[in-house]
Amino acid sequence: MTSAAAPAIAQIAASAVSPAAASPLVFGWLSVPLLTAVILACSATVAFVGLSFTLLASRADTFRNLRVGFNALRASMPARFWTLTEMPEPAQFAQLVKYWQYAFDEWVITRELNPLVFGRLWRAYYRDVIRVSCKSPVMVAALFQAAEGATAAVDFKFIALVLGPRFTEPAVLARAKELAQQHRIAVPAGCP
Repeated sequence: MTSAAAPAIAQIAASAVSPAAASPLVFGWLSVPLLTAVILACSATVAFVGLSFTLLASRADTFRNLRVGFNALRASMPARFWTLTEMPEPAQFAQLVKYWQYAFDEWVITRELNPLVFGRLWRAYYRDVIRVSCKSPVMVAALFQAAEGATAAVDFKFIALVLGPRFTEPAVLARAKELAQQHRIAVPAGCP
């Protein structure tokens, strides 16, 4: 570099505007800060849409997995099990007990583990299916049997919900208690 070029560079550098005093870069009506905000809003929208579809897929996958398990169990259950009024054979009754263990899993997944994501499954499907099952005193007696040995608070929360007035009518509960007494099945603690 020549000595004459050094002062020219210094003059150019001195005449340059400092970064703090520079005006924002403008492309017509669009400035860099506005462009940044628009890109951020678009990114947030894409992320929200992606999350929504992921949650929908997760709900569908959870429902499918639970249905596959229930369909395998249902094959060994008595026909129209939700209408039973008299005790079936012991092997069939054992399947009714398994039904309640499965229903408990459905409830825990949809209401306890992540109600924000899976609560809609409970409201749209599982709640009404369990209500129908509670119309049978045999099914309620099977719940008594399934509750044997329950120790966790979540177990008792499920039992109280299902045996409560929103699910089980008092007459059905009374008949279930009779069946339980006849067949030496313990009525869960806290049962109304």
